[in-house]
Amino acid sequence: MEVDRGLIEFLMEPENYPEKPPLITHVETHISHVFLGDRVVYKIKKPVSFGFLDFTTLEKRRFYCGEEVALNRRLARDTYLGALPLYRKGERYSFAQYRGAAIVEYAVKMKRIPEEKLLSRLIGQGTLLYGAVGETGKVLAHFHRKAPVHRRGPYGGIEAVRANCEENFYQIEPYLDVTIDRQFSGQLVSFTRDFLQGHKDLFRKRKDDGFVREVHGDLHAQHVCLTHPPIIFDCIEFNKRFRIGDVVEDIAFLLMDLDYRGRFDLSAAISNAYFSHIPDAASPDLLRFYKTYRAVVRGKIEGFTADALQVDQAARHASIRKAREYFGLARYYLGQGGSPFNPVVVMGLSGSGKSVIAKDLFPDGAVLRSDEVRKALAGVPAEEHVYVEYGTHLYGPDITERTYRTMMEETVVRARKGERVVVDATFLTAALRLEFYERCVGEGLNPFFVYCFAHEAILRRRVNQRMAERRDVSDAHPAVLERQLVIAEGPDELPFFRVMRLNTGTDRPETIRKALRLFL
Repeated sequence: MEVDRGLIEFLMEPENYPEKPPLITHVETHISHVFLGDRVVYKIKKPVSFGFLDFTTLEKRRFYCGEEVALNRRLARDTYLGALPLYRKGERYSFAQYRGAAIVEYAVKMKRIPEEKLLSRLIGQGTLLYGAVGETGKVLAHFHRKAPVHRRGPYGGIEAVRANCEENFYQIEPYLDVTIDRQFSGQLVSFTRDFLQGHKDLFRKRKDDGFVREVHGDLHAQHVCLTHPPIIFDCIEFNKRFRIGDVVEDIAFLLMDLDYRGRFDLSAAISNAYFSHIPDAASPDLLRFYKTYRAVVRGKIEGFTADALQVDQAARHASIRKAREYFGLARYYLGQGGSPFNPVVVMGLSGSGKSVIAKDLFPDGAVLRSDEVRKALAGVPAEEHVYVEYGTHLYGPDITERTYRTMMEETVVRARKGERVVVDATFLTAALRLEFYERCVGEGLNPFFVYCFAHEAILRRRVNQRMAERRDVSDAHPAVLERQLVIAEGPDELPFFRVMRLNTGTDRPETIRKALRLFL
């Protein structure tokens, strides 16, 4: 069953709208058609049924449009403007009723959200956001405080949680050794069943104490807009089973999503703000359980997505990679999730600010800087500058290989003795990073990477200024930077959650260090 194509064509034309927008952008998802104008957005639901939702009749679509508006107004009152009918008579469609016209569809009308302030977009741009997300944690805590309580009924109790988990395991089975390692799948099943069995009283008490509530159900960075106050939108309207649960499960989704994006600093900031306003809801064990659960759900869904992309092999492989990354994050939660990251690699092009950040990150930590290690290996005094062509002399491939190998060996020795280690180097290529990462993991360490970048003009200015002042051990000069800009590879080979991508062009180094110390 498809949406009336005539209606789609009608909604594609800007002049048909009451607001007369200059342009309409059409976005199609698996459950809706969205039409974006410059100031308002209209969304219609597809007449589809997926088991967990049913929009197959006009009456159901009318009901769920109303539910979407009412439920989302809890956190985005001024954004959701209403649910309205669309009319048709013959081949003529209209937003207004007229004689003989019948209702053929319903639409949700919204104000257009400032997309440049979406949390997901800001993270993608490498924006630090230090101090900018605490309000989100506070708003969510107050929202959860006021949300309807469900002490009775089938939702949110241990049996419902167990059923959801077992459904995940059943649906993941076809993807064993494709998106999830078979051995880890067994560990995941054992952990989950043991946790549920060992915490039966906790789950019952949580429900009795009123922590199972009608919440958002789909909290992640794409649904948070950092306005003042923040707009939190697009909750689950179509299935109470997904919307009613423990408040910790709801916040865990957002925290997991931020961890997945390598933004443990934002996860920590929101968590701190949230639990400071709703401290009686805190349960570290339950939070770890639900973050793991949410990572598994996302991994499962990416597997489903890969199945639907058999024709587009590039997109299919991308979904498989994402699924593996989510399951990798779940493995991290079960293993090293409670231990500090060590070592920390601060990397990026010359002029990216990595050395300034790394220098004072841990007052009691060891900083291994490639510039210093390289000169020590070559017998060159640290304060002596060697400005040569990229890849020659002191910066030739042989000594570069020795430099990185020496740093890797010293990192392992120091970190295994319990020292906090910060590694400061460009790490321009995937091969260098991957070798370092795999060695650390093989030694049982817990590495994290901070990838620093900035606009090219900022990099050039910083390199020139450093050369003029001659106060730093670095030998980078403008020609070296230009070569780096050509050959540098982004850190896409590393696990997503182990890389914080950070634009260092605006924030002060001390502000960046404060953000890093939230979780390192």
